[in-house]
Amino acid sequence: MTNFDSHLKSPVSRAFQCLSRAPLPTVVIALGMALVAGCTTANSPALIGNEWRCTRIGSRTLTEDRTPTLLMTAEGKASGFAGVNRWFGTYSVDGSTLKFGMMGMTRMAGPPERMQLEQAYADALAAVTRWSVSSGRLQMSDSDALVLEFVNAE
Repeated sequence: MTNFDSHLKSPVSRAFQCLSRAPLPTVVIALGMALVAGCTTANSPALIGNEWRCTRIGSRTLTEDRTPTLLMTAEGKASGFAGVNRWFGTYSVDGSTLKFGMMGMTRMAGPPERMQLEQAYADALAAVTRWSVSSGRLQMSDSDALVLEFVNAE
């Protein structure tokens, strides 16, 4: 990676670069802390830091090979793949309440059915007000019904 785009490296890749130069005891302590940080908390069990693959938008079960994704960071940033384009934005979470803020998206064109999937996904994200994780599935709802369901992408 060249110097002009070094700011684009993820925090994870920067952490691994630092750890690769650290003495073994430091690496062990850092990895232990990372494991503890990744554990479920009362505010966001598994919500933050995991990549999620969308399996359902409203009543539609997704069977496509490449479905929309979601990644939320501890810094309040959200991003992923929407069906054709990459998307990015902000979110706020307070207990089981979840709200996505301003969103942006790349602007590539795709087949009509993929563009419709992308629009449905973006609309569903905008409608989300609540979230929960049950049986390994991330579920997001509006005030009335389930609007999105995800499984861990890993």
